[in-house]
Amino acid sequence: MRTLLTFDYEVFFGRATGSVARTLLEPTQALCELALRHGVRMVFFVDAGFILRLRAEMHKAARLREEFDAVCRQVEALARAGHEVQLHIHSHWEDSVWTDDGWQVDTRRYRLHDFEPEAIDSIVRRYTTVLRELAGPDHAFAFRAGGWVIQPFDKLHDALRGVGVRIDSTVFAGGVSDGPTHTYDFRAAPPQSHWHFETDPLRPVADGWFLEVPIASHTVSPLFFWRFAVARKLGGAQHRAFGDGRAIGMGRGDMLRKLLRPSVSVVSMDGYKAGFLAQAAKRYRNRGMTDFVVIGHPKALTPYSMSRLDRFLAQGAASEVTTFATYLLPQQREPEVPTDEPVNSAA
Repeated sequence: MRTLLTFDYEVFFGRATGSVARTLLEPTQALCELALRHGVRMVFFVDAGFILRLRAEMHKAARLREEFDAVCRQVEALARAGHEVQLHIHSHWEDSVWTDDGWQVDTRRYRLHDFEPEAIDSIVRRYTTVLRELAGPDHAFAFRAGGWVIQPFDKLHDALRGVGVRIDSTVFAGGVSDGPTHTYDFRAAPPQSHWHFETDPLRPVADGWFLEVPIASHTVSPLFFWRFAVARKLGGAQHRAFGDGRAIGMGRGDMLRKLLRPSVSVVSMDGYKAGFLAQAAKRYRNRGMTDFVVIGHPKALTPYSMSRLDRFLAQGAASEVTTFATYLLPQQREPEVPTDEPVNSAA
């Protein structure tokens, strides 16, 4: 079973974005050290809009120039170390600005679909270009929608195909959300490891341009979320996230569903959710699935989740870890393992 360890490389959104050092640079460095110990390659879906907004606003403060330089150096170093840099789009950066009070994040156009077709094309093209400038031309061929908001896909189809994106990894079977920014419904996803599609990522098309390699999903009980809340409040340093920002709150309907009845979650390396990583992998293997895509966010990692990921790899999962390049290779050849080059913000 192919295992892909994927991370959405992004700061927090809303009123408290968190510092670049603690939400991005430091936890990503820790991940790369772990990857090197186990000889695996990881995938980083980089929020390219944040990089471009840093570049546009860095004339306003020396801090922004320093952060822009540090993020660019880290993305370049990720690619040099053998990790994949893929396209992640949070289009609200188009409307966000830096002031003396910090980032003023405007999420009224959080969904890429909120833009006109010409603007969507421009965003996709500019965001892909900056990632390939940093990581190299062989990167940014896979896409993950910000907040999982990929529907309706037909509005994104032409722009993504136009820049050569071939793979999507946004869907997670059974997922549904009606939040103010995160709106999606993946309950009709096919029960397959991966599939080709054209204009609807939930409808397989044998000769479709795009390949959907979905994020693994896992059904969790309300008790899990109550335990999660207790762990965050009383669990001490091991359950404290590396990131120092604050996430956008979920919608009231989403919160009630999670607290009152079983719900579907992505299989995650973040925080307390990393506790069911091994269990979910075993269930996927028993079902005969060939792909196991795990999601994480450097900003949401904790000492607890890092230790669980370390254990997961040490117990044999490392031999199965691959990247999206595998799906583009005619003989399904495994990519090379990482080099011993350090990956850090000072590289």
